[in-house]
Amino acid sequence: MDRAKAHDDKTRLDDVIGKNIRKERLSRKLTRDDLAVIVDLTASHLGLIERGERGATNVTLVRISKAFGISIDSLFVNSNEPAKPAKDFPHKKILTQLSNLTDSEMEFLSHTIKGMSTLRETKI
Repeated sequence: MDRAKAHDDKTRLDDVIGKNIRKERLSRKLTRDDLAVIVDLTASHLGLIERGERGATNVTLVRISKAFGISIDSLFVNSNEPAKPAKDFPHKKILTQLSNLTDSEMEFLSHTIKGMSTLRETKI
């Protein structure tokens, strides 16, 4: 396979992945800013991925698929079916609640979550 064809294939795949991410995001009534916060990206970087102008790393694809609660392979499927809206997507509610916390409340929450993660890791 020559380099031009490989580049075209990658570009098409980036387009498919970007469209699927956007479709999933919109079906959950999330803004680009909402999803960017959830997956630890900037909204502008996420926009580049959604438009197929930049490829997403494997880590980013895993974060996005986990955020949506979907399998990562579903981001690679070329589908023109309209997105089905989700009834309730908890991440948006959580983001709203987090934005109302004070710095000290956020610090407390951060320590609590770290403690929960440590407990989960030590369970056999």
